[in-house]
Amino acid sequence: MSTSSAVRCYIGLGSNLNNPLQQLNLAKQKMAALSDIDLLQCSSIYQSQAITFDGEPQQDYLNAVVEIQTTLSAQQLLDNLQQLENEQGRVRQKRWGARTLDLDILLYGDQQIKTARLTVPHIEMQNRNFVLLPLLELSPGLKILSQAELETLIKKNCDQVLEKVKEFNE
Repeated sequence: MSTSSAVRCYIGLGSNLNNPLQQLNLAKQKMAALSDIDLLQCSSIYQSQAITFDGEPQQDYLNAVVEIQTTLSAQQLLDNLQQLENEQGRVRQKRWGARTLDLDILLYGDQQIKTARLTVPHIEMQNRNFVLLPLLELSPGLKILSQAELETLIKKNCDQVLEKVKEFNE
């Protein structure tokens, strides 16, 4: 891949169904195998409580973030990620529902994108420590959303309990 036109991106991974650890590892492998993506680094894997809005209980999630470099457009990257989700049994029945795999484009370079299918930076990332903590691990100096420091955003969400499960590369 030519690095001159490549964009650095951060992708959030999450799963709470069908062996979540295996789902995350398989997604990482498949992402790394795509010809237009270079996998640069992976955060640790964190366990977090599921966010529910309908009162229906869910299993805890495993979450991580990967940093990639890609020559794909944001829409092409989204298409590739959704194909990986589908290959791993993702069913889109309801918003915030349990899932085998969730792959979210958190940041696509420093671009701001708002289409019917995609909003970047990810619309909820500043409210989710299961995204912010792995991002901080990968890129401590990273600033997002009006140049907010990751550590400041993490402190705002101090009620969200996360447990570091393991290194992603173990």
